[in-house]
Amino acid sequence: MLDMGFKNGGCAMAIIKLKQYSLSIGKLIIESAQIKDAEEIINFIKQVESETNFLMREPGEFNMSIENERKFIENKLQNDKEIFLIAKVNEKVIGTLGFTTIPYNRYKHRGQFGISIMKDFWNYGIGYRLIDTFINWADNMGIVKITLEVDSDNLRAIKLYKRFGFVQEGILKYDKYIGNGIYKDSITMARISNQI
Repeated sequence: MLDMGFKNGGCAMAIIKLKQYSLSIGKLIIESAQIKDAEEIINFIKQVESETNFLMREPGEFNMSIENERKFIENKLQNDKEIFLIAKVNEKVIGTLGFTTIPYNRYKHRGQFGISIMKDFWNYGIGYRLIDTFINWADNMGIVKITLEVDSDNLRAIKLYKRFGFVQEGILKYDKYIGNGIYKDSITMARISNQI
């Protein structure tokens, strides 16, 4: 269920209420992150960044306090053009999707998203459901352009993004340094809403 335009202290809000799915591994819930989820989200991030080099940070580089994570979530809940989704399986946070915009009029039509899922929960359709929930929200909010960056060798993710209409816009050469003299290129992709 999608709720938009709630008022909270005069601030417009866009909140994804609980969506529930049955998977072979248990019950999947997708919803907007809540302040009470802050500590668990921090633990999730610390685990997931150690499981793959597809993410922006190396293990140990994320050091946000619980209080700052709570503020981050609260800011997302109060912003009608940004969203922070979590996926839970059997009540445990196993995935997140965040969408960020630029606060200038010339860019208010677009934003960028990132997604991460614990490795043990890959290949269960969780990423698809997170993105589908997000895309429906973005279309309802009138977001014209959604962008992302993805490692050029992350073929599974690229295939998934293409299913949602994302197309390659460019290549960022030597964009990420992995270590031991290894660099990765990033691909920039975008989806233009069919509502324009």
